[in-house]
Amino acid sequence: MFRTPKSIFITFLITSLAVLAFGDLMVVSAAQVTGLTAGGSSFAISAKQLLLTCVSLLVAWLIAQLPLNSVKWFAKRSLILALGSMALLIPFGKNINGNTNWISFGPIDLQPSEFAKVFLLLWAAFMIERHLNRPIMVFRSLLAGFSAVLLIVLAGQDLGSAVVIGLILATLLYLAGAEFKQLAFITTIGIGGVVGLIIAQPYRIARFTAFLHPFAPDIYKNAGWQPAHSLLALGSGGFFGSGLGSSKQKWGNLAEAHTDFIFSVIGEELGLLGTISIIIALALLVYLIIKISLMAPDTFSRYLGLGIAFWIGLQSLFNLLSATSLIPVVGVTLPLISYGGSSLVAVVGALGFVAGIALRNSEISEELNTRWPLQPRRIKSRVSK
Repeated sequence: MFRTPKSIFITFLITSLAVLAFGDLMVVSAAQVTGLTAGGSSFAISAKQLLLTCVSLLVAWLIAQLPLNSVKWFAKRSLILALGSMALLIPFGKNINGNTNWISFGPIDLQPSEFAKVFLLLWAAFMIERHLNRPIMVFRSLLAGFSAVLLIVLAGQDLGSAVVIGLILATLLYLAGAEFKQLAFITTIGIGGVVGLIIAQPYRIARFTAFLHPFAPDIYKNAGWQPAHSLLALGSGGFFGSGLGSSKQKWGNLAEAHTDFIFSVIGEELGLLGTISIIIALALLVYLIIKISLMAPDTFSRYLGLGIAFWIGLQSLFNLLSATSLIPVVGVTLPLISYGGSSLVAVVGALGFVAGIALRNSEISEELNTRWPLQPRRIKSRVSK
């Protein structure tokens, strides 16, 4: 799996496709009830997810074909795209569960914050390479750019996405060599901001304390409902689970069973074996992205790949900790597994950038050409560029 650059790349492709296929399978199971009540068919939601999977794979394939110069040209302007996509929430934002973080165009719902994460990672990698020998410029640039996007995210009350974006910023600054006092400054500001936003809204105070005692009589039927039924689902699965499709909690008890709490359905239907397997698969995927990134010959590709790896890893961790009631419910999806068109296209598209990083590596492209000599010549031309 890890012996040669080519084997690392092939393992990355297999792992990515396997996790994506598993996610589609679990959406078919977890979304049956919601699809029946909201769409009139048990497969109304899962059919849409399968279609979006095909679209996202096509997008990823196209992204992987881009030469490095084209990716950098796009990255240089990505902050404008991030701000522009988030600015659409001001006139067209749609309020769902108290958060104005969706845009509707007829039957199509988009969540701009998911695409903004990819745009920010591209722009950050470009700025880090541009000011690599001037760490203070990196700190100021990234702090200003990310803060502008975060203000719009927070204006829509999407605290979960804001926390993920803030952690991506801190991770990139750390990797770029920011000083301890700079990291301490943004960490203090970030924690203070989150605490202030929680205190400002009573429902957030209830949500952020419910995970401690979700089964308490005065909490269970209110803010404790989601974490309590998530734990009930996980606890009832045993080692092998009750069987694919046989979850009881998804029948109206577990809210967002096919999105934020799909991990709980996995635990109920596939048991401890299923949950551990998907954790290992996600951890392996993050590790492979890091390996591919560190093999990249240019600074831009290395930081872009590392940023994508930590984004997927951190968001996965937050979702898993929420589902197991180890932290308050933050409302973020499980990458590649939860239902959600915007999240799916954004994450798979980001994996397309990782595939492009690998294909621009001369060691990998030469090994692939040796193994499959009939493949298109474009791989060699991309390496030369």
